[in-house]
Amino acid sequence: MRTISGVLAVSLVGTMGLIAVPAQADPKPPVIPSQSTVDAAKKAAAAKAGQVAAIEQQLASAGARLEQLGVQAAKAGELYNGAMYRLQQAQAEAKAAGDRADKAEKTLAVQRQQIGRFAAASYQGGGDLAKLGPLFTADGPQQLLDSAGAARSVSQAMQGSYLRYTASQVVTNAFKLQKDAAVTKVKAASDEAAKAKQAAEAAEAEQRSAVASIGTQRRQQIAQLAVLRNTSVQVANQRQRGLEELARQRAAALAAKKAEELRRRIAAREAAEARAAREEAARKAREERNNNKQDEKKPPKRHKPSKGGGGKKHDGGSGHNSRGARAAIDFALAQLGEPYIWAAAGPSSWDCSGLTMGAWKKAGVQLPHYSVAQYEQIKHISEDDLRPGDLIFWAEDSNDPGTIFHVAMYLGGGRMIHAPRPGRPVTTDSIYYWEAPDFFGRP
Repeated sequence: MRTISGVLAVSLVGTMGLIAVPAQADPKPPVIPSQSTVDAAKKAAAAKAGQVAAIEQQLASAGARLEQLGVQAAKAGELYNGAMYRLQQAQAEAKAAGDRADKAEKTLAVQRQQIGRFAAASYQGGGDLAKLGPLFTADGPQQLLDSAGAARSVSQAMQGSYLRYTASQVVTNAFKLQKDAAVTKVKAASDEAAKAKQAAEAAEAEQRSAVASIGTQRRQQIAQLAVLRNTSVQVANQRQRGLEELARQRAAALAAKKAEELRRRIAAREAAEARAAREEAARKAREERNNNKQDEKKPPKRHKPSKGGGGKKHDGGSGHNSRGARAAIDFALAQLGEPYIWAAAGPSSWDCSGLTMGAWKKAGVQLPHYSVAQYEQIKHISEDDLRPGDLIFWAEDSNDPGTIFHVAMYLGGGRMIHAPRPGRPVTTDSIYYWEAPDFFGRP
């Protein structure tokens, strides 16, 4: 019994030992995505990134498109100004041609009447039979000679009058042709102005429509960005605005750098001119002192009084003075914030050439309402010669001022004031805020 009990005890102990040790389970194999799954995930991530980049590019292109349409609308408006300018010139030319033709016609009518009087006088003098009458009078021969002389005199006068009449008729016909050509030119200019007006209206309508449609597209694209980036629309919109503002700041910094370079060049030129003026004044002073010393050694001369008043004449010169430029600048600055409207020249809305025309009119300088003609009628200068109040021009072709389409007024320090385009009111900018200007002039 003891042996059995011992065996049982050992068996129990062994059994308990076996129960206390847990059984070892077979390990599960790791989840390893297949290469095709990895490739698909990479493709999805790339597609998502590509979509984000594409939408960001579309947003950037939309902004550039709006700017381009605004510029095109402004160009169309300035082309209309040019068409109206040529129409006004054609009308003035037609009026002058008409006045010349009317005056020539009146002169011709007077000469025609004169020839008629000579013809009547010759007829009333009679023919050969009439001239024989004086032979039967007491002093017949002398009277006949006198009558014959009068007849020759009338004939010669009539011939001279006829030659003048013929010449006047040729001139009158030429003036009539000029008048007809001028009227035809007015008709062509009127048609051009009408077409230019339609084009300007269409360009403005396209720009206005694009503002609305692109605004809607922008909201949709920003919502797509939010989904792709797993962010809220508010965050996506904030990010997009931040990126656009960063781009503007970079462009503004570059424009400011160029403006500062221009300011330094202008300052260096002005300093050189001032230095040259001082040196010239010093030279003249030395010459005057030397002349005075020489005059002291010579006997005094007796001066006869002059007959013409004796004052020194001053040449007023050309170009504007600082007071005129200041008046023009002050007027332009007073229009800040007023809207751009094509073909407008005040009093509360402007286009580019309308603003510069109105500003310089305040200073007493008459300029046409057309940027090309404004450049044609003022003094041409270089960029480094710019002074406040001068005009700055942009052109399609930097070698052809006939392609000018925008004008602004220089304020100094590399900045300007202008009426940019539809959607942007009268404002101040760096002269390099957009494209570098092409031409410069001084009223």
